Amino acid sequence: MRLTRIIPVAAATVALLGGVLPAVAGPAGPEVDARTRTLEWTRTNDPVALRPSTVARDIGCSPTGAACVIVGQRTDPAGARVAAAQRWDGSAWTAEAVPSDTGLVDVSCSTVTDCVALEEPRDDGGLARRLVVRSAAGWRSVSFDVPLGTTEVVTVSCASATWCLLTGTSREVAVFDGSTVRWLPRTITGVSAVSCTSPTYCAAAGGTGFLEWDGTRWSATVLDDAGYVADVDCWADHRCMALVVDQGGNSPSPYLRTPQVAWAPAGRPGGRPVYGDAGALGAECDSTGTCHLLHLVGPRRSPVLRLSTWTAGTWSAHELPRPDGTVSALACRPGECVVAVVHSNDYVGWTHSSALHGTGSQWTERELDDALVRLPETAAHEATCPARGWCLAIGYSGGADAYVVRGDGDDWQELPAALADQRDLDCWRPGECVVVGSEGRRPRSALLRDGRWRVLPAVSPKWLARGAITGVACVGDRCTYSGHYQARNRAGTGVFVARRAAGRWRVQRLGALVESEDAFTGRPSMDCPTASRCVVVTSMVLTGDQEPTSFEAALVGERWRWTRLGTGFSLFEVDCADAEHCVAGGEDGRPGLILARDAAGAWRPVPFRTRNAGFYSVSCTSTRECYVAGIGSPVVRLSRGPTGWRSRGSGPRDMTDVACSGPRSCLAFNPDETWVGR
Repeated sequence: MRLTRIIPVAAATVALLGGVLPAVAGPAGPEVDARTRTLEWTRTNDPVALRPSTVARDIGCSPTGAACVIVGQRTDPAGARVAAAQRWDGSAWTAEAVPSDTGLVDVSCSTVTDCVALEEPRDDGGLARRLVVRSAAGWRSVSFDVPLGTTEVVTVSCASATWCLLTGTSREVAVFDGSTVRWLPRTITGVSAVSCTSPTYCAAAGGTGFLEWDGTRWSATVLDDAGYVADVDCWADHRCMALVVDQGGNSPSPYLRTPQVAWAPAGRPGGRPVYGDAGALGAECDSTGTCHLLHLVGPRRSPVLRLSTWTAGTWSAHELPRPDGTVSALACRPGECVVAVVHSNDYVGWTHSSALHGTGSQWTERELDDALVRLPETAAHEATCPARGWCLAIGYSGGADAYVVRGDGDDWQELPAALADQRDLDCWRPGECVVVGSEGRRPRSALLRDGRWRVLPAVSPKWLARGAITGVACVGDRCTYSGHYQARNRAGTGVFVARRAAGRWRVQRLGALVESEDAFTGRPSMDCPTASRCVVVTSMVLTGDQEPTSFEAALVGERWRWTRLGTGFSLFEVDCADAEHCVAGGEDGRPGLILARDAAGAWRPVPFRTRNAGFYSVSCTSTRECYVAGIGSPVVRLSRGPTGWRSRGSGPRDMTDVACSGPRSCLAFNPDETWVGR
């Protein structure tokens, strides 16, 4: 039921050793007549968790009133990345429809209803560009052409609904009058930030100096030191605050512009600036002339986020709650600042956003009005169905965040995740289950009862440095576990089995050590048809070898027997039809491989028609019937007669997991689709 990393096998033939014997094919007995047992498969909803998806790239607040707008990107129900816009009315965020099929990166609001936002660069070499404009009637798009195919508009600042200044990547400047874009002469230097308070005054960050617009031309003021202007914001003509940093992007120094003084230092709050998508998040001034500087102070490994506020020449500072994410934008209005926080994971990067609202020492984190969707790289990888109409599945949202969902095969409801790293699960009855994996690099398991998870103590014998439980099988509430561990002093990685009795773990090591976890081509999988009989299969590349070797660990009574099955093939999962008969799925180079274990303990290949396949999941519905799922093959139904097992393609193709609760109820899925067989 799990996907594992497969190491390519170059051998054209498989050396069947140990307990693997040649296949024996024969007719199935009358008790396994396929015509009376064939399942009818239908598509159903995927067992996935839904998540918010808006990623905030910028914030704009109106000079007066309570309105602020966040722009960025989100994932739509079809999985495409589209523009996102949300509006704050003083009490809640509300998502708004935006006519754009790409993300938005910058926004400026001149009133509580009027805003202009920029689309992210398209990099298609064409001249066509678009603005997204908000008014009382909602959002609309405005198309315009740029002078060159390489020109991208990167900043916007609106003095009114009919006058906005746009700046480009190569010193281009344009004015948007509410309906059309008119190009002006280029600036003296490149512009990274701009703030306009009227059609006759704008201030801009121009590299190592300041630029100012008087309605007809640009003038420049060069810094005396070696720093550069990272950000600038104005609350009235010739009244601005700017952030200057050194060449390393550190040591923020605020500069003040007044009608009497052109850009003079305004004190040193200390610390270092916070960086977002477009550079340092610097000065933000509201219409009353109060300015704010967002920066970091303290050790680099655990800095404190601080907002320093300048009022009538005096600085004060307050710490913000440490966000569980990355700060991406800052905007302030009278009495409130809004800080956008982007949350992410290590697999897909940005996932969703929230907003910190407050001033001084009073801050509140608020969620955006975000429709729940399926994030990219979201899929279940393992499921179990202890009864018809009751299944539990585990997976990862956004490729990294573990989730658990419970369903009837049609509709799914999310439960809290049991562990950060979830590898396998089993249920002995609906509502009573175990999930296994690791937490904090230690093998862990969690029990579900009464709708709540109880995490058991880690498996931690003295010889174990780290590891994970990768297989579990329960007979009633008595569970047996298998997994891999890294030995202390980096001596190697091996296989362990474990049971829990009287509140303590009983753990046993099996087999030889290999170089690392990466040597496993099939991580330990197990099933226990009875409390005293269990079977584990696993495959690994032994030290010095080029091909994988597969092993079986069999528990009879209280003793485990470790047996080498063969070289050149990998086994991924095992399920047992009864105390004597088990089926394992795997692959042999790329031809698929299905092995069946008989009452004498010998494993034999089961013939099947599809050759270019890899079988990852096995589920037995009775003592004489099992289903096997894999890539490159339809779901295979195995039926056991007097002379052995017989196979027949019986369901959807390319499934990575199959879980059956009985002869007439199976669930099969892969990352793209889910089927129910009944």
